[in-house]
Amino acid sequence: MLNKLKNMLMKKDATTPIQEEIIELTEMGTEIPSTLDTEKVDEIEEDDDYISDEEWEKMTPEQKAEFEEEDDEDDEDYISDEEWDKMTPAEQKAWEEEEQIPAEEDEEIGDPTPTAENVGDDDDPDYIKTSPEVVGFDTTEQQRDMYDIATEEIEPGESILDFGCGRGDLYDFLYRKDGEVPTYKGIDINEPLINVGIEKYAPDINIECKDWSTLDSSDISDWCVNIGSLCTRYDGSSKSDEELVTTTIDKMMGLCKVGSVLILFSSYMPTEVKEEEFLITDPTKIFDYVMKKYGRDTGNVILDHAHSDSAYKLTILKTEQQ
Repeated sequence: MLNKLKNMLMKKDATTPIQEEIIELTEMGTEIPSTLDTEKVDEIEEDDDYISDEEWEKMTPEQKAEFEEEDDEDDEDYISDEEWDKMTPAEQKAWEEEEQIPAEEDEEIGDPTPTAENVGDDDDPDYIKTSPEVVGFDTTEQQRDMYDIATEEIEPGESILDFGCGRGDLYDFLYRKDGEVPTYKGIDINEPLINVGIEKYAPDINIECKDWSTLDSSDISDWCVNIGSLCTRYDGSSKSDEELVTTTIDKMMGLCKVGSVLILFSSYMPTEVKEEEFLITDPTKIFDYVMKKYGRDTGNVILDHAHSDSAYKLTILKTEQQ
């Protein structure tokens, strides 16, 4: 403790009476009395702008004024005893409550960038209408690449039922790719995204705010696609990730005439890019489930993990027996 205090005090050029007494005692090897207020020394050391009485007396009036001005700037919220006494109880309470409000830079970060799962009515309409991040992609280029991969087997003119369609961007992608209006229906539970998509792609787009578990035989299409909508948990159910995926696959296979395509997050995803909210499945387990239930020894089940370590594409083609 003695060495600590001595080292602290040696950092100052000027000393106060308390400091001088401590230095003198430590040099003599004498124990510091408990009555000596060493806390004041710590307070002095914490205040880089401390000026001793001796230094103050040596300063010119101009130097004193400059020092006081700088001190006021450093503590804009300081209120003197005299000012405090002049305030009403209500003003004093308001001032104390304001002091408890954290500074703007210390406030907690709010909701993350809106995605298809958390976007709401209060978000920026223009951002919701155009941003790829809102529907789960980092860039527009990445979004187009993923759509291209997911629709490789789909021929122009074949009808599509899009599970988790977001704004219905796949409709626009297919229109631009094939040069004709696609036979397309999209469903998503996020109403703000559906509303934006209807406005953006009017008048021909057919998208609906609906839970895909409620779809029935009137929604049957040539193809069912699910592009990334099973990459994040937002259903609130108690089902495991694997069960949620396999249940959705069964629903899609019951509503398609040609086949189903899914883009899913893989358990081979590098640890450094995984996030807690991701829905991640083991591609070998999903493939095993699909092969046992829908495989017909005809090569109708295709697992493609060549595009990324983080995601895989699963294609299941319908056969006559199904």
